[in-house]
Amino acid sequence: MTEPADDIFAQLKQQATEQLKKITTPEELEQWRVNFLGRKGQVPRLLRTVKDQPAEQRAAFGQHGNKLRQELEGLLTAHQKKVGTRAMSQPQPKVNQAGLGHLHPLTLTRRRLQNIMAALGFLIIEGPEVEEEKYDFDALNIPFEHPARAETDTFYLAPRSPRGDGRVLRTSTSAVQVRAVIENDLVPPFQIASPGRVFRNEKPDPTHESTFYQLEALMVGPSVTVADYRSITEALFSTFFGKVASIRLRPGYFPFVEPGFEIDMSCPFCQSGCRLCKQTTWIEMGGAGMVHPNVLSNMNVDPEKYQGFAFGYGIDRFTMLQHGIDDIRLFWSGDIRFLKQFA
Repeated sequence: MTEPADDIFAQLKQQATEQLKKITTPEELEQWRVNFLGRKGQVPRLLRTVKDQPAEQRAAFGQHGNKLRQELEGLLTAHQKKVGTRAMSQPQPKVNQAGLGHLHPLTLTRRRLQNIMAALGFLIIEGPEVEEEKYDFDALNIPFEHPARAETDTFYLAPRSPRGDGRVLRTSTSAVQVRAVIENDLVPPFQIASPGRVFRNEKPDPTHESTFYQLEALMVGPSVTVADYRSITEALFSTFFGKVASIRLRPGYFPFVEPGFEIDMSCPFCQSGCRLCKQTTWIEMGGAGMVHPNVLSNMNVDPEKYQGFAFGYGIDRFTMLQHGIDDIRLFWSGDIRFLKQFA
C-alpha cells in the first residue's frame, strides 16, 4: 500500500528540522539547503515522483510538496539570521575579514513569487535549461519558419538543423510545462507554474538582456476561463506588491494562445501617475491568453473537452519595480556596491 503523501512529507520535514537544530555555521547551513532544497535535493526529488502517484492523488501530493518547500525555505531564512548573528558576535580577525554572503535580489524575488503561486494551488516544476526544439518551439505552435527560431533570436548549441531537431538554450519556461505534462501524463484539471532562467539572442540595454528569469503558469480544466486568469493574476500582483492591484487586457498575438493579450497592472506606487508608470497609472507586465487548441493537442489533452490559460511574467521586472531599479544589466554586473543593497 502506498504511504499517504502527508506522512511522507511529515517525515521529511521532521528529518530536516532535526538536522537544522544542530547547524551552527554558514557552511553547514548551505549543505543543508543543498541536501533538502537544491535542484537534486530531497524535496525536489520527491516532487519529481508526482507522475508515479495514482492519478487521483497527484494534485494532493504536489500541494503537500509545495507546502513543505515553503516551510523549509522559511526555516532556512530564519536560521540564516541566527547563524549570521552568532558569527558576527564572535571575535573577528583584524585583516582580510570577508563579509557574510546573502541571496541575490533575483533569487529573493523568485522564491517569493514561487511561494505565492504555491499558495494559490500551483505545482512548482523545473526543467532543463538546454532544451529540444520540439518542446521549445514545435509543441508551442511555433513553426520552423517563425522568426523566433532564427539564430539571430535563439541560441543554438550547434548550427541550426534544417530538420528542426536541434537543441537550444530555452527561450521560455513554457517548454518546462509542456515537457512536464507530456512526461508525467498529467490529466486535467491541473495547474502548474515554472520559474526559471531563459535565454534570448538580444543586445543588452537598460530593459533587455540575453539572459533573464521568467515565471510562467498554466491552468487547464473543463471550464477554465479568462475570469480565472484574471483572479489568479490580480491575487499574484496584489500579494507581491502589498496593495490591491487590478489588471487590464489588451489584444496581443502569441502563437501558443488564442486569444492572446498583453497585461497592464494598475500602478501600485501612485494614484495619479509617477516615474515608474510613466504618468499613465498603468504598468505593462507581460503576456497571457487562452491556450491554443494545437498546444493542448500537443500535450495529449483533448481541446474538445478542456481549455485553459497560460501567462508569462518577468521575474527581473518584478524586482526592478519593487526596488526602483532602472537598468536590468545591473543584476548581472557583479557590482558589489549594487548587490550590498539587498543584504
